[in-house]
Amino acid sequence: MNIALIAPEFLPNWGGAGTYTIELAKNLSKKHNVHVITLRRKIDNGSVYSEEKILDFFDNMIHLHTISEANDTFLYNASFQYACFKHLPEICRENSIDIIHADVPHMSDVMLRLKKTNKNMVTTVHTLLEGHKKGILASGLDFQDMAASERYTLGLFPILKVIQKFYLKRSPTIITVSNWIKKMLEHDYGIKGLNMVHNGIDHELFSPQKKTDRIEGLNTNKPVVLFSGRFIALKGINVFAKAMRLVINETKDVHFAFAGPEASQKWVRMFKAEGIPSNCYSFLGYIPHTEMPEIYSNSSIFVLPSLTESFPFSILEAMSSGTAVIASNVGGVPEMIDNEVDGMLVHPGNPQILAEKILFLLENESEIKKISGRARERILEEFTSQIMSDKTEKIYERILTGDTI
Repeated sequence: MNIALIAPEFLPNWGGAGTYTIELAKNLSKKHNVHVITLRRKIDNGSVYSEEKILDFFDNMIHLHTISEANDTFLYNASFQYACFKHLPEICRENSIDIIHADVPHMSDVMLRLKKTNKNMVTTVHTLLEGHKKGILASGLDFQDMAASERYTLGLFPILKVIQKFYLKRSPTIITVSNWIKKMLEHDYGIKGLNMVHNGIDHELFSPQKKTDRIEGLNTNKPVVLFSGRFIALKGINVFAKAMRLVINETKDVHFAFAGPEASQKWVRMFKAEGIPSNCYSFLGYIPHTEMPEIYSNSSIFVLPSLTESFPFSILEAMSSGTAVIASNVGGVPEMIDNEVDGMLVHPGNPQILAEKILFLLENESEIKKISGRARERILEEFTSQIMSDKTEKIYERILTGDTI
């Protein structure tokens, strides 16, 4: 099978859609010819990944087509959509592509779908614009304090919503990453015949490791509470900041760490305004995908206080790495976590409850061990990248054989 994965997020990885494509490419390339259509991206002013470095990451098992560049977190997508319009048909012809796999929210091949839709087009819906808007507004942040991508989303929402509706209508085969997204599409868009495949991670890469004191920002004798993700409003970082202050008021035996791109002085100012001493937290910056297992394993607790989520990879990665997870009870997160069994769920936007859960785990190491052990077992049973890839491959096969999906 010749498969084209359209990936405006790839390596260096900076989001869930990128992780999804990386894991699909790793597993599908063992049996099929996988072509990744992507762009060249720079993260946190760092060096871009060369094509040689990317191909080496995949043991030269994929074919790479770099057709655009990205120097921001929003406008790049329009230029990538145009590049797909120009180059994707030729790539497909030259390589006899059987399956074209794109995603929402990026909708990279939207210009081509204006012309025609083929039965071999597959769309994975990671999230919907409505959810993004709801999460951004729920943060309560002033417009100027939001990330540029969030300001664009709010400002262009009416237009983007029309494009998204058209794109979904022109998607013959849709995969959702959670039952929550599936129900939204059925109820709000009237779309039937959807496929639901939960996200999955590399359980061998993300596995419990011995703690080390060599990681700058984590070289502390105190228990580490970790956040990993983009520094945007819908991730609930302002809620986390208030919870941090409440925790620090009760104990000084804790250190907070933040891994992810786009950290800026506005967050430092926010923490300062909350009265959080600078020696109580560290910004780790962008961490390459392959180095994240060590970050998780050197943390006692992982917190994702998001105001909206569909099925976040960061929770799966933390669970697989033996880190106890506290996450907001939103979107598809309850499909990942059985509350107080393999993780803890909290009401979104409530710093008091979040602080109480963090303090409970800090004071009960035996609970951390119990929760993290069960979480690892759940990953192996339900949420590995091989399970995700096998289910996706079966969907491809049904399309090519003409079976009903």
